[in-house]
Amino acid sequence: MKRTVVAAVGVLAMCFTANALASYNVLICGGWSTTAMPLVPAAAPGTQAVAYDCGGPGSATLVLAASGQQVVAGGEGASWSTTAPPDVTISHIYSYNDSVSSVGNGNGWWGEFFWNGGPGPAGRSSQLTPDFSTSGCCQASFNNRTVGWFISCGWSSCNRPAVLDVGGVALTVNEDRGPTLTALGPLWYTPGWIRDKWTVAFVGDSPSGVCGLYASLNGQSLTLGPSSTVPRNTGTWHQCSGATANETIQTADYGAGPMPLTIGACDAAGACTGTAYTKTLEVDNSHPTISLSSPGDVPSTAGPQDVTATAGGSPSGIAEIDCSVDGGPTQRYVEGGAPQPSAQIPVSGVGVHTITCTAANTAVAQDWSHAWSNSPAATTLKIGQPTVAAISFLKVADALRCSRARKRVTVPAQWVRVRRRGKIVLVRRRAHTKVVAVTRCHARTVRRRITVWAKVRRHGKIVRVRRTKVVRVVLVPHVVAQTSQKVSHGEGTTVSGWLGTSAGVALGGAPVRVLTAPDNDLGQFSQVAVATTTPNGGWTAQLPPGPSRLVEAVYDGAATTEPSTSNQVRVIVPAEVKLLSVRPRRVPWGATVRLEGQLLGGYLPPGGALVRLRLGYKSTYNTYGVQEHVAGDGRFSTTASFGPGDPRIHRTYWFQIASLPMGNYPYAPAASRRVTVAVGGHPR
Repeated sequence: MKRTVVAAVGVLAMCFTANALASYNVLICGGWSTTAMPLVPAAAPGTQAVAYDCGGPGSATLVLAASGQQVVAGGEGASWSTTAPPDVTISHIYSYNDSVSSVGNGNGWWGEFFWNGGPGPAGRSSQLTPDFSTSGCCQASFNNRTVGWFISCGWSSCNRPAVLDVGGVALTVNEDRGPTLTALGPLWYTPGWIRDKWTVAFVGDSPSGVCGLYASLNGQSLTLGPSSTVPRNTGTWHQCSGATANETIQTADYGAGPMPLTIGACDAAGACTGTAYTKTLEVDNSHPTISLSSPGDVPSTAGPQDVTATAGGSPSGIAEIDCSVDGGPTQRYVEGGAPQPSAQIPVSGVGVHTITCTAANTAVAQDWSHAWSNSPAATTLKIGQPTVAAISFLKVADALRCSRARKRVTVPAQWVRVRRRGKIVLVRRRAHTKVVAVTRCHARTVRRRITVWAKVRRHGKIVRVRRTKVVRVVLVPHVVAQTSQKVSHGEGTTVSGWLGTSAGVALGGAPVRVLTAPDNDLGQFSQVAVATTTPNGGWTAQLPPGPSRLVEAVYDGAATTEPSTSNQVRVIVPAEVKLLSVRPRRVPWGATVRLEGQLLGGYLPPGGALVRLRLGYKSTYNTYGVQEHVAGDGRFSTTASFGPGDPRIHRTYWFQIASLPMGNYPYAPAASRRVTVAVGGHPR
């Protein structure tokens, strides 16, 4: 196609002022862009508008052609225009090499730049006529959303093609609304405390298009991935699209407690959201602690028991406490968000019970899982049957009255072996009598008052009446339990007892520990024997020799029975007092003798024991002094003096020493043997 071009050389600069947030450029054709968008062609009926050579290698023009076989009526033609989207207004337009041309001359075509709201009926600017170069083609300013060029038939009709050449176009536009964001995923909308990993996901948009997304948590920038930034297309109104943030973060890497999460975007016009999109996240990545408090060991008579579970240690509070008794199903006992709640776990039934509990805080991960205790807390509770332990010294009361007597008996004839002259021979002995000692016993009897029924006649009738009478009853042998027993010094004794439940059921095969303590007010018990009960609950233990002692039996309990301790019984052991020597054994009146004695058996109190000194004559005696502070190995010495007397009188006196009762000396009082001293005559 041959074209004649009349050019108006220069730049069209159309501008306006508005309350815009930011400005950006839309570059169309020419050396700025390789696309004709967003200019849209339009043509009169029967004609067509064609764009070609936009950004071509040999041309930098945008061509609009109106052609056809029909005649174009006057005032009709074609246009190339663009309309800004909502929230965008055009402030400036720059173009170059604008001209109108036609094939041939005198066809009546003319062209013009136009905009909405401009002067004239079509908002026209200066007219561009065929084959005529115009000057002064610009308006000073405008406020517009639609701009473009048109060609029109200026005659009554036109029947030849026309060409409008427009060079490169650059639009400066104002964006009246900044970027907006839409959060994706639950993080932005989840209330309360969070933990572990969450996905930060959001998209944004604006009239010019969001080119980049950014985010920060607790002042630290987040890496949002390559899809958070997109390239810019300057040839369109919406120059950036498709930016998406979708990144999983570990909240523990950014601190704990309340912290701000800010998401943002910047668009093609350079407008950014700043801190407008900020949400406070509460982060708790701790694991709660839990502890259990158990009564330990209680009798079954105390009824159902409770184990107390207490949880804490998480700023977010405790969501639940779950417990299991004896490995059974887990049950939830606390539900809520208290900082340090406690729960009572009821436990019943005889035996040893195991209680296991764990706790979770209120913070949730993205899969809605909670943080649980690092390890469960466990404790035991024993509910046992009460037991009864008894201890005593058993003595069989024979209930017989016995006496010793002599009796003559007959010995029948019999053969006996005897030795005669070194040989064993049989000798027949004849029958004979001899006197032997025997024990004669008869049963003890007591008088008892009893009630009997008797038949008597009254008023001609036989009636039964109740009568009382006294009868003699024979006492049978029986066992008597004693709480104390006297034992000779240096001898042991036997102690017995019984073990069973408080309901009277015997416990067989159970170990019973026997403890003793010297009877010196110190309560120093130690184990001396272990006995095992028989099927009827009885047991017997042998006590070794020792001082006077307190004895008790201890049952330590089992899985279903409680421990118990018996009453205390007493072993009474007399002291071993020895009078070692009295010297001299023969003295005159007015002389002095020296006595040496000893307390055997040990257990002497820290301050020593007391020994009574006795001086006797025949069956009478008197105490002439007390030896104090006998300690160490128990040996002591003292003296005794006789008064003056008639040398012609000779008498035999005896000395004896005896221990005195003391609360901290574990022996009963006892006396030594008697040692005699002959007194009389003149002193040598």
